[in-house]
Amino acid sequence: MLTIHRWSATRAVPWKNGGGITRELARHPENDPFHWRLSVAEVASDGPFSEFPGVDRLIALIDGAGMDLKFVDEAVSVPLRPPLGWHRFAGESTVYATLPAGPTTDLNLMWRRDLYDASLRVLEAPVGYDPVGRRMLVFVAAGNPTLGDGTSLMVGDAVETDGGVSLGGTGTVMVFVLDPR
Repeated sequence: MLTIHRWSATRAVPWKNGGGITRELARHPENDPFHWRLSVAEVASDGPFSEFPGVDRLIALIDGAGMDLKFVDEAVSVPLRPPLGWHRFAGESTVYATLPAGPTTDLNLMWRRDLYDASLRVLEAPVGYDPVGRRMLVFVAAGNPTLGDGTSLMVGDAVETDGGVSLGGTGTVMVFVLDPR
């Protein structure tokens, strides 16, 4: 199984608090509640994160000068900076984001922790990667890599597969591996 989720097919959905928009690339299952979800958020202003009890999150800065995540309960601040600064945290954490240098765009993988664990690797094409039978989501962060069959990928596209992937061309990809529990 290999599915390409094209950035050009996403739809912008405004946040309830008006602080940004989200574009969902992929989710499983397609209806709620999700088991996992990959999305891109355009963050326009400082504000709180939505809480997702029972869900773990991995957020990565893909555009902009930076975002600071303030974890209120732990009194900790985590800076996300280019290129591709990322952080993993529990969805029920109380988090407030500040944008020290203007709007940002981030990539979010969220998964139910009772069903999955997840990891991230940032790789440069050309590359082959096979996590042997585990669900993999490959997000194109930069460049124009191609799949083994010659299919061209653009920045913002994602590939979902239950097998390995071989990428030609050039570019930076973020590879998320979901391990069932």
